[in-house]
Amino acid sequence: MDSEDPRDEDVARATELCLKWLALRARSRHELHAALERKGFAEPVRERALARVEGFGYLDDARFARDRAEALLAKGRQGPRAVEERLAAHGLSPELAREAVDAARDALGFDPEGAARRVLEQRGLAGRELTPKERGRAGRLLFSRGFPEELIQRLLGDATLEPSGPED
Repeated sequence: MDSEDPRDEDVARATELCLKWLALRARSRHELHAALERKGFAEPVRERALARVEGFGYLDDARFARDRAEALLAKGRQGPRAVEERLAAHGLSPELAREAVDAARDALGFDPEGAARRVLEQRGLAGRELTPKERGRAGRLLFSRGFPEELIQRLLGDATLEPSGPED
């Protein structure tokens, strides 16, 4: 399948695979391109197949990014930065990821402070005075979930975001 001149049957098979994968779940162009490459399809075949799927309206990275950002933010377990990182892992550009997260925040009326508080509540780190060790753990948890440092500082005060030392 390494021929430079893509055969119609190869393009048809690659297109069918893309449609099959998209029927299972939404995917980015980058993901489909990589999957076709793993299957051994040549670059011209991959590009023609992806162009066909885009032409059918089944492949749209901007729509994929917005939908995925909304789904992740709606769960309330991650902050905007973590969602942007997840989108980048799908092969989307940082700009597209940022735009999608901004659009999702607006569409959902996402409240990062409320989401961060729920994360802390789920871990038993809310509604009481925290020890310095717990405050550090809470800060690291929120930071790892993609919440902004300013928000973490506001919620926890002087929470250290450094890893725990040997005394912990």
